Parts: sequence; structure tokens; C-alpha cells
Amino acid sequence: MGRTVMRLRAAPILKMLAVGGSVALAVILIHTAVTSLPESAALLEAHPWLLADLVHIPQFIIPFLIILWITRGKPRSYGFNLNEDSHLTHKRVLMLSLGVGLLFSLRYVPQIVRGEQVGVHQPVTALNVFGEMTFQYIVVGLSEETMFRGLIQTYLMRSLEGHVRIAGHDLHVGTVIGAVFWGLFHFLNLLIMPAGTVVILVILTTFIGLILGYAYQRTGSLLTTIMMHGMVFGVPLTVGYILYLVL
Repeated sequence: MGRTVMRLRAAPILKMLAVGGSVALAVILIHTAVTSLPESAALLEAHPWLLADLVHIPQFIIPFLIILWITRGKPRSYGFNLNEDSHLTHKRVLMLSLGVGLLFSLRYVPQIVRGEQVGVHQPVTALNVFGEMTFQYIVVGLSEETMFRGLIQTYLMRSLEGHVRIAGHDLHVGTVIGAVFWGLFHFLNLLIMPAGTVVILVILTTFIGLILGYAYQRTGSLLTTIMMHGMVFGVPLTVGYILYLVL
């Protein structure tokens, strides 16, 4: 990371922190309500994607309503458009994301070498495959990108000044703060994961957030990051199901 030049203002950052806190509270309340229902353990064990879908609903609805309010019903300037960069065209983003997704799929190689069954979410039924695929390719990307790139990053980029030079690229300070917010938001996974795993996830998502944030900074279109988000995590899932079925 090189020389940093920025002019920060507390108010916009605190506003976006309040948004993040409100959504986090909604996620916790939904998680608590669902898991406290009778027979919820059996239902979520049979269909593990259900809870993931439910907790992502406020991550889309709350930020999207705020965007509609800010833009007076015209969200194009907050990422809801089909813009593309001369380098980050939709086709190139799709192919790049596919390549990264296939690279992440190499995680199955050790299991294949050891002759083990490829580990995927259980039980493997048509409904669960549809639910998991829909979540990874559509739900998670649409909801999280609307919140963290569409609302938070756009708002901070419009409210703050300055750039941080990282690996030869100038990232707007709003892009960097938005990536940090996205990483920290993943501490919510303490609801379902061990602390050590969550810390690693927070670091990883912050790093990925810088990449997604820079791509959004270049194009100003959520389509770019939604495609990246969906393909990078959806392709390994698809490969995993294919290997599970054929091996």
C-alpha cells in the first residue's frame, strides 16, 4: 500500500455504520426467531439454504429502500444500470469470474486424490440443489452487492474525498471503507461458525471486497459485482455437485 491522501468526514461514515448496524440487528432477529421455532433444527438440517435466504432479505430490502429514498425513485446512479468499463466489459467480467470460480474449485482435488466423496451440503435433493444454487448465484450477490457496493460504497464515494493506492491502483477511500464494512459484517457468522473460522472469513471478505469495490468503482454498475460475486462462489458449488454425482 502506497501513500494515502484522503479527506474524511465522520457524518457519512457514521450514517453508513448505522445502516449496517440496523441490517445486522434485523439479521440477528430473523436468525433468533427462526431457530427458536419448534422443529427448526430438523427443517434447517434438511434444507440448510432456507435460513441463509431469510437473513439476506433485509440485506437487500433495507438498503434498496434507502437508495430509492436518496435517489427519489431513480436508483440508476446507485448502481442499478448496465454500464460497463472499456476493460471490465460484461463478457470479460463473466469469463474472469468463471476462471476464478474454477480456480477455487481446486479445493476438491485433495478429496479426489484421497478417494473420498466430495463434500457438499447435505442432503442432496433436487430442492436443495436448486435452493443452494439460487442462493449462491442470485440471492447473496444481489443482496450484499446492493447493500455494500450499491448503497454504502456509492454514498461514501459521493461524500468523501481521496484515494488509497493499492497494488498500483487508486481506490477511492469510500471503496476501501466499504470493503472494510463488508468484511466486518461477516462477524455475524459467529451465529453459525467457530470464532477462528469467522476471523479468517472477515479477512478474506475484506480483501475480496477491495477487488469488488474497485470493479464497481470502475463501472458504477452492480451488474459487474453481482456477476463476480455469483460466479466466484457459485461455480465451485456447481463443480462440487457435479463431482458428487459422477464420482
